[in-house]
Amino acid sequence: MDDQGGTRPDLLSPQLIAVPRPPLDLLARSRLVAKLHAATDAVLLCAPAGYGKTVLLSQWLHGRKHNVAWLTADGHHKAELWPAILHALHRCPAIPPGTLSLFSGAEDNAPDVLELLAEQLNGAGSSIRLVIDGVDNFSHHERDRWIPGLLNQAGLPIQLILATRSNAAVDPGRARLNGRIVELHSSDLAFSLDELNALAARTLTLLGTHQLGELFKQTAGWPAAVVLALRSLRASADPRTPLGDLAANNRELAEYLDHEILRTLSHEQHNVLSSISVCRTVVAAQAHALSGHRNAGSILSCLADDCDLVESAGNGRTAFLVRPLIRAHFRAELARKDPDELIRLNRIAAHWHEAAGQPEAALRHAMDSGDNQLIGTILEQHGAALLGTGGVQRVRRAITMLPESVLAASPRLCVVAALAHVESRQPTTATRYLAAAHRNWSNDAPSDLRELRALAEARLSWFSGGWETQDPQAAVDDAALPLSGQSEMRIEARMVSVTAALAEGQYGTAEQEATAALIDASEAGNTYLAGKAYLKLAATSSLQGQLRRANEYLRQAEEKLPAHVWTSGAGRSVGALMHASSALLGAEPAAALTFAAEGTAELGQLGSSPKGVGATMRATLELITACAHLDTGDRRHALDGMRQARLRIGRDNLFARPMAACIAVVEHTAALGLGHAERAREVLEWAEERLPGTGELCLLRAQGPAGISRFEAATDRLRPLHAGPAMPVLEWTWLHVAVLECSMAIRTGRRTLAGKILDEALLKADELGVIRPLAIAPQEVIDLLMERAGTHGPQEALAQRLIALRRPDDARRAPSLTPREREVLTLLPSHLSQDQMASELHLSVNTVKTHIRIIYSKLGAGSRHDAVAAAYKFGHLP
Repeated sequence: MDDQGGTRPDLLSPQLIAVPRPPLDLLARSRLVAKLHAATDAVLLCAPAGYGKTVLLSQWLHGRKHNVAWLTADGHHKAELWPAILHALHRCPAIPPGTLSLFSGAEDNAPDVLELLAEQLNGAGSSIRLVIDGVDNFSHHERDRWIPGLLNQAGLPIQLILATRSNAAVDPGRARLNGRIVELHSSDLAFSLDELNALAARTLTLLGTHQLGELFKQTAGWPAAVVLALRSLRASADPRTPLGDLAANNRELAEYLDHEILRTLSHEQHNVLSSISVCRTVVAAQAHALSGHRNAGSILSCLADDCDLVESAGNGRTAFLVRPLIRAHFRAELARKDPDELIRLNRIAAHWHEAAGQPEAALRHAMDSGDNQLIGTILEQHGAALLGTGGVQRVRRAITMLPESVLAASPRLCVVAALAHVESRQPTTATRYLAAAHRNWSNDAPSDLRELRALAEARLSWFSGGWETQDPQAAVDDAALPLSGQSEMRIEARMVSVTAALAEGQYGTAEQEATAALIDASEAGNTYLAGKAYLKLAATSSLQGQLRRANEYLRQAEEKLPAHVWTSGAGRSVGALMHASSALLGAEPAAALTFAAEGTAELGQLGSSPKGVGATMRATLELITACAHLDTGDRRHALDGMRQARLRIGRDNLFARPMAACIAVVEHTAALGLGHAERAREVLEWAEERLPGTGELCLLRAQGPAGISRFEAATDRLRPLHAGPAMPVLEWTWLHVAVLECSMAIRTGRRTLAGKILDEALLKADELGVIRPLAIAPQEVIDLLMERAGTHGPQEALAQRLIALRRPDDARRAPSLTPREREVLTLLPSHLSQDQMASELHLSVNTVKTHIRIIYSKLGAGSRHDAVAAAYKFGHLP
């Protein structure tokens, strides 16, 4: 039998001589067998029970047993080592009969005996693999007498293979220094996640991805635990069912741990492990406080060095981590047999961590103890600091544990709760807590509490409909937060300043403040606030249309903010919005739709105000969704989605100016492209009210005349943009201008100028990371791009990507129509005659006939009915 449970056969039983056959239902450990195949010197396998040491050796030696001498020690029979070795050698087929006749088994002078053994085996030409499985079951005296000699005897033709549960059983010092021993420990023998998955499949155990990960986390790959857990899960009908606590719920596994592992521990070891089971990691002083044993550190060190049940880690290996399954087992035993003791230990741990300056761990243990007074005390003293380092989820969970009466009585707790919900993008709940703080506010409140309230009010203002009258920057300045003695407060104050500057369109100031916040956070070692500063920098670049820079800042923000923090705290909805915007402007509409859906799902309470940040984000996501649908070919309802987004943005909305610029350019360009002149005029009138004096308004005014070949008028309307008085709000507006001017140059026969404009546009698109304006350019611009293929230099790859996006066989590509052709097309579904159409459009009948003939040609239609059907198909008609 292997060492994963069961009783070992008698030491001298004949069954021990044959190499044990590996169980068929266990995974072949090919990576470990390969290591053993490569071993030419001694081999040491050292791990606790249940790590499959015997199984691995069996797999390695199976089919090669001719020169193997195998003995298995039984802890119940303290036999002498040399007679057991001699007996195993006698039964080895590779040793000729009579070779060992000089030995009786009573010899006790190890050096002389092993020297004579070497002579006899060499004389017989025998090279032997000697396996001693369970060497720790022999007495210390026996091991010290024979094992060093077997490891170091020169000329002895024996490859010694030792399997033990205790590191103290064998001292491979000289052999290790000389590189003459291959060692495999529990970290090597544990199942990897891939092996665990393969074993589950082989044993017909249906596991979901989450269950598999949880099983690996709880067992850390301990083979026996994995096998027992899979056995109980094999009949599970639903792979989505939570795995639960294996140590608490799997009786067979608990009995195995008790019988094979814990019964070998001393009373002191058992007590220390039980006491520290409430903690994931402990140091000696902490273990002493929990267990009451002054030598608790020494006990844990021994368990780490000898039994491998504990891992020592950290600087100087002063921290101890109990194997997760052992820790869970002891904790489950306490919960079942002595719950009051479990509560007491968590209280001790909470006080210890708080005194050690570890408030997050202190709060975790306070919550585990269920002591509301202790939870409230820790939140009052450390709640703000925990929020400033990313502990949003834990603070919120702790708040939900407290009775309303406890919260209402403490203004500080209410302010902490408000900040936690602001950070989680839940302004409605935050407002309720802030109101509770005001009800019990004292005029002599300490300065740090006044700072916290000012910060909460300033940050909450961005979500309200009256944000522009609340002046969050003034709230921050009045509270002197930039001079606060709390570093987190100073950094958060800079974050408020960034948002205030962005709302006023002061992008330089915003970038300066965000950079200063990043420097402060980095110097303080606060990765959470550093991640938030990167998020502010990303927003600053995104609002200016600098998508490449925004994407780089966003990547750095996501690196700084772990996934669980990103989800619960700063920026998941903001991040999804920026990813969606980047995908759309990068001509990846399918990805834009995915990110926009994620961002919409994350808005939560942010959409409750018609003017705050929620309304701005919702409008942006609606615009991105509509535009992405347009780019994927779903044109019929795209303009309605854009109009809905536009109508959400009033003059007093947060970030109204950049939002208006974005919506105006995108919707106006789409309306003209789809032949909806009335919609285009509607957008232009709206933009004239919202965007006076901007480059975007110049562009919109020029696009209409250019579409009906009034090129001089279009050029005149673009002149303020080039001369300087009218600058675009968004940097990528220049790309739309370049596309328009390139199209006009081509249509007036100035192809050299068109080529120069196109090259400059490619350079700008590459710099900004924005290619959509080029991707939706009129066909004549794309034709010029293809004509000049191979001449675009560093931007050649970008040019080829644009060409690939507009290949003729692309089913989404619609024929390009001039604005006048689109006006004629809109009348084709009616019953008007050509004369009536000419009168409606103030054109001659011949001109209308010419336009209809060209429309038929472009749409591949032979009749008015076919032309209307094709127009609906391509989205030229709503």
